[in-house]
Amino acid sequence: MSCNSDGFLVEHLLRRAGFGATPTELQHYQSIGYDRTLKELLHPEKVRNDDLDETITAQNFDFTRIDDLKKWWIYRMTFTRRPLEEKITLFWHGHFATSIRKVGSVYAMYMQNMLFRRQGLGNFHELLLATSRDPAMIIWLDNQQNRKGKPNENYAREIMELFSLGIGNYTEEDIKEAARAFTGWETKPDGFNFNAGQHDYGQKTFLGQTGNFNGDDIVAILVKQPALAKFIAKKMCKFFVSDQPSDTIIADVAGAYSAKGENIKKMLTVLFEHDEFKSKAAYHAKIKSPCELVIGTLKSLQVQKLDPDLANQMNRMGQGLFEPLNVKGWDGGQAWIATDTMMERFNFATRMTQQKFDAIEGYISPTDLVQQQGLTDTDTMVDYFLKLLVDGDVPDSTRKELRAYLVSGPNGKPVDPLADEKLLDSKLRGLVHLIMTLPTYQLA
Repeated sequence: MSCNSDGFLVEHLLRRAGFGATPTELQHYQSIGYDRTLKELLHPEKVRNDDLDETITAQNFDFTRIDDLKKWWIYRMTFTRRPLEEKITLFWHGHFATSIRKVGSVYAMYMQNMLFRRQGLGNFHELLLATSRDPAMIIWLDNQQNRKGKPNENYAREIMELFSLGIGNYTEEDIKEAARAFTGWETKPDGFNFNAGQHDYGQKTFLGQTGNFNGDDIVAILVKQPALAKFIAKKMCKFFVSDQPSDTIIADVAGAYSAKGENIKKMLTVLFEHDEFKSKAAYHAKIKSPCELVIGTLKSLQVQKLDPDLANQMNRMGQGLFEPLNVKGWDGGQAWIATDTMMERFNFATRMTQQKFDAIEGYISPTDLVQQQGLTDTDTMVDYFLKLLVDGDVPDSTRKELRAYLVSGPNGKPVDPLADEKLLDSKLRGLVHLIMTLPTYQLA
């Protein structure tokens, strides 16, 4: 299987720039082609999202409860008409990693999430400055305790090490001086507050520049550093393209940052238009994060009302929304796969396919899906679900084994599932489960 045809390129783009697509969404995007799809994804403000707003309102979420906040975001990722808007929010959540475990305030986590959604495709200078003033971030990295004469260096260190430059592009003295510049930046119940009485107004030397710097100045100096463009570009390429992106694509995406005025959207345009992103080597070459696995499954199988335990299932797979493991966020790649987390992926496949959730109207029914497609023989049913779930990207031997499964009884003797509605339902659920446990299904 290659990624050369426009149809497969569109599906590839939707998995990386979003979370996959429902059959209806895929039909729309394939009808307009790759270039127009990319343009639509990059300009979410031009896409109406009224249905999502109505769906969210109907859930009556309580934003003082972290479980409800997680469910709210899962609903957004599943039903949005603006998939890249949610995917970039997830990217920045992992980049500027903060956790409810320390922040404590569900509302602060909600507001930070909205910040990433609102500014995640905009100007990086503005995003970094807004995140530096964000209450959740201030609490998470202890800038509440950053005072004149007794600076706390946590945020000053992480803004360089994790958020902008990377290790090796600053000194310990730069950390000390930046910490002084961020003194007095604190949060109150109504948001960011600058405590002038606790700010160090003395002269500071930071990254070779000297002045009476405050936090705004530190951010302004950082965003002009050549190391920053490469650092952010590499992280984007690892998230959207491959675990080991080439120096070429990193340099090209970094070049867009420098040439286009720190414009995140321009960086992503270069990334998604790049030959490396469209290459066969990038196709089905990234391990799905738990979030991508879960949301992609919901979309492919056209789930309309969500299992309330989905956030916990993601957490057991290693990705708790609003609870990154540490200040570095999630490592991704091979780190998603371990004995325990792989078992949880298989448990998720079982829960999706074997429990019928009679109390949850709108949950999956493979039988309904094949009936909607007008499929009347078992071979085309196997082909349909393989196309739906893995682009048909399996060896011929696997396809043959799945076809044999559908017409075989527990004793190995032939059965005709088309002659028995309950048997067909059971067999199709088993078929979907088997596909969801294939190696290809773990790949985006």
